Amino acid sequence: MTSFDQPWRPQLDWSAPAGQVLDKLVSALPANRVWEIIVFGSSPLQLGIDSRFLSGDVDVIPDDDITAHCQRAGLLKGQAAIYIEPCTSIAFTASLDWFVRAYRCQRHHVNFTFPHPIDILVSKIKRLEEKDLRAFKLVREKTGHPTEGDLILALRRVVDIYRPAFDEESVGDPATNTQVLWRELFGRDIDVRASIVTPALAERRFANEQQVIGLKSKLSNIKPSQ
Repeated sequence: MTSFDQPWRPQLDWSAPAGQVLDKLVSALPANRVWEIIVFGSSPLQLGIDSRFLSGDVDVIPDDDITAHCQRAGLLKGQAAIYIEPCTSIAFTASLDWFVRAYRCQRHHVNFTFPHPIDILVSKIKRLEEKDLRAFKLVREKTGHPTEGDLILALRRVVDIYRPAFDEESVGDPATNTQVLWRELFGRDIDVRASIVTPALAERRFANEQQVIGLKSKLSNIKPSQ
């Protein structure tokens, strides 16, 4: 992989535990339609980078409710050692352009989408438990990425994670977690505001200003009706 920000083209190991569970899910879903399922969390890393990176669940975002099908097949939490965790899109914190880098493949009547490892890793920043740190270290061990530059670029794309959380939210501190991550991966500190937040907001302001300029130009070229 020459650039860690290019579209992901893994050789998925469907014999890995998560792959076997996903194949059971395919068998459990009715074949009279095509299903669209996003697989996020740690499973894409297990299938695409190292099958030894194990997790107790397989996080998925389906295009329709699959709970009943999973329950009948014994694939939900409490029914299987490695279980399917149906989620909504809000569970995956990613930049608006994550889909551009994702890998897509068809497994019988199911179209799977696997986010790029950089988007998987960045989605873990808000929580950053010990297993999330292991995920970062595993990917770096296997691919040499993410570098500091990779991570800074990716975190600028999701800069809003550094805004204050709502009182009702139970989340970690992304800024502190980023500092912890930098010390663990790169052995040094990072100024989150100077390296990530301020440049990202400046880029956003520039893009918005360009849009306004473009809109004004288009409006000025509109001739009034006679």
